Amino acid sequence: MTIREQVLLLLENHRGEFFSGQEIAQQLSISRAGVWKAVKALQKDGYDIEAVNNRGYVLQKATDALSAAFIEQKLKERNIPLYVRVEKMVDSTNNELKRYVVDGERRDMVLLAQQQSAGRGRRGHSFYSPEGTGLYLSLLLHPDAGPKEATMLTTLTAVAAAKAVEKVSGEPAMIKWVNDVWMRGLKISGILTEGSASLEEGKLEYVIVGIGINMYEPEGGFPEEIRNIAGAVFQGHGPGENLRNQVAVEFLTNFMEYYKAFPARNYLDEYRKRCFVIGKRVRIVTPEGAPGRQADAGGADREYASVLGIDDECHLHVRYDDGTEEYLSSGEISVKLQPQGY
Repeated sequence: MTIREQVLLLLENHRGEFFSGQEIAQQLSISRAGVWKAVKALQKDGYDIEAVNNRGYVLQKATDALSAAFIEQKLKERNIPLYVRVEKMVDSTNNELKRYVVDGERRDMVLLAQQQSAGRGRRGHSFYSPEGTGLYLSLLLHPDAGPKEATMLTTLTAVAAAKAVEKVSGEPAMIKWVNDVWMRGLKISGILTEGSASLEEGKLEYVIVGIGINMYEPEGGFPEEIRNIAGAVFQGHGPGENLRNQVAVEFLTNFMEYYKAFPARNYLDEYRKRCFVIGKRVRIVTPEGAPGRQADAGGADREYASVLGIDDECHLHVRYDDGTEEYLSSGEISVKLQPQGY
């Protein structure tokens, strides 16, 4: 742990309490000059640390800056050894972890960012990632599994995220097949899973699982193109005390507990319970928005269907109006709830 991280962790664990430079230096066995440099670096990165003559340094209670040291400490307390890094800004956390891989990184780790300049979602969509309002992170993993099993990490991630935001916020979180987390009828999270496989061995070399969670509504609201579908975990107020770190810890705890048993699918019951399209009528569409199933030779409608359930491969089990049933893959289509009164 760097001097900067040690200072931040001490202040994190005693929010609202003043420590003199001498006290910090003694507790951490570092020089006072080292303390001063660390505090200046943390302030530059956006941490709300106040320096008061004759009192010392204090991390304000209301701050919600991400802390690798705090997250790593809480995970260790739960027996989850995971290397944690926080960056001020990246183009995307998935892209940044790919660079780590190129540079030789072989550990399982998580990278979090205060902001993304080019956040990415599924099917080439962007993910709006302004500074200070979201939780943007990616996991670098090395599962003993093949490419087919790795696709299930996406659904695992959705369950872990839904449980985390529900626990911290106290409000219910649901999942829209296949991997979008929703609260109050709006999408608050998106997930992107990428990886590399060995063709000779037929096994994964690594997987990167990225997730973005809208924690707060950005100042001025979401951009016009997503305003009707995007929501936030904490609606109607600005950053709260340490909430992003709390959600990160809960998400990573849930994720790693499920991941320990991977590729076993011990999260599927929880996924089905939270998937709100089950029992609903949906419109089946292609990534371009066109009907996903054309009428058959007899003219039967295959654009709308009733959702019967989700199988163990996370395919959507649907029944069309003519009684025909089918299992749909998320790689081919997506679904939209049919409007009431259609």
